[in-house]
Amino acid sequence: MKKEVPLAITFISGLLLVLALFIPHKPFGNLEEIFNDWFIIVSGFTLLLGIDSLLGYNFHKIKRKDKDAPFALILILSFFITLAWGIIEILRTPEHNPFSPSSTFSLYFYNYIFIPLQSTMFAILSFFIASAAYRAFRAKEINSALLLVSAVLVMLGRVPLGQDAAPYVISVIFLIFAVYFYAESTGITETRTKLIYILVALIFVALIYPLGWVYFKKHIPEFADWLMNIPQMAGKRGIMIGIALGGIAMSIRIILGIERTYMK
Repeated sequence: MKKEVPLAITFISGLLLVLALFIPHKPFGNLEEIFNDWFIIVSGFTLLLGIDSLLGYNFHKIKRKDKDAPFALILILSFFITLAWGIIEILRTPEHNPFSPSSTFSLYFYNYIFIPLQSTMFAILSFFIASAAYRAFRAKEINSALLLVSAVLVMLGRVPLGQDAAPYVISVIFLIFAVYFYAESTGITETRTKLIYILVALIFVALIYPLGWVYFKKHIPEFADWLMNIPQMAGKRGIMIGIALGGIAMSIRIILGIERTYMK
């Protein structure tokens, strides 16, 4: 019974939600709203479970005297101070809103503690993003090179000084490609392939002025918008379709009881 009852509840709930999408009439028409209300209630209990798990994990760190015990103590103290402060402000303010303009909780804690900490976290995160971008943009193959060039063109089109810097950046990129193809041609023995590589290198050199100094100097913002609206959107839609299909497959597995990891 410990397995059958949760599986039966999951199956009936999933089936009713699917029926509610295709039958907009009562009693199925308002089932989605009812389930959303139940979801809010259940999520409230999961929040309590998450708080209990967080505090218990950090209490055990303090008991074991781990190297992170001071940080665990700070987290626990911050949690209880914030909780007590919020409850006091709810009882003190007439509108019972701790985030009202007259609330010291909003004035001091939120504006002078939470927002600076949030800004610091995102500032640190930018270094991880830059590190990941450096690893992703290393032009070891044609796909990485296209990703690098596209990212550079989009950044040039979105920054104020990008239009003035575009000719120089495009010239450097085209020269790098020209040198790459010419260097590759030196190691090729077949005459036809070698001539093709040299011709491609010459094409990159010849395109520096018409593309870098004529077209991109005037139209780099429009080209950046085209990259974001056409190729980027096509890839994004493909990813979203894959995510949707994966979600449908996982939902069917959960409804039919094939996927039971949520019961562990």
